[in-house]
Amino acid sequence: MHQPRALVLLAAALLQSVRAHPCDPEAMKACPFDGGKALGVCLSTPAKHEEKVEISAACKDFMQLHETCTAEFAGGTCGGVAFTEDALLCLTSWMNPKDLSEACTAALPKKEEAKEEEVDEATLLKRAKRKHARNKAAEQVRKLNEKNDKKAGKPSKPKKKRKSSGGYGDDL
Repeated sequence: MHQPRALVLLAAALLQSVRAHPCDPEAMKACPFDGGKALGVCLSTPAKHEEKVEISAACKDFMQLHETCTAEFAGGTCGGVAFTEDALLCLTSWMNPKDLSEACTAALPKKEEAKEEEVDEATLLKRAKRKHARNKAAEQVRKLNEKNDKKAGKPSKPKKKRKSSGGYGDDL
């Protein structure tokens, strides 16, 4: 009897811990019935809030990004993703960077450069030993399989060569 209730409580806790976008906590309290562009209007207008809420710095930045990139969210690739979890992803990945306005490009978070991992000599040696051990184990397994096939009286499987007729279906 208590299991379904526990599952519901667990699901609610998990949903609370997963945030869709930086303004999600504010949206849940201030504008629970709004989404998309309407959420942006609601969050920026305190008179429309269902419950008084303090807008976090991350949410203010997210709202500023939407204000700066209004044209990008108006239509096209990112039309309809304003104030959703896909908003930033759309601007940074889905849209061609050439299609973004200069102001919007400047407002986007800077991409972190992929840093090559510096590996010390001990780590390289350890990796080489593990690779050698894997190769050795694979060779032992092949030999064991061949030995077992011979004991069972199975002839080793010769590779079949297929003749090509030069027509359709040869590569099927």
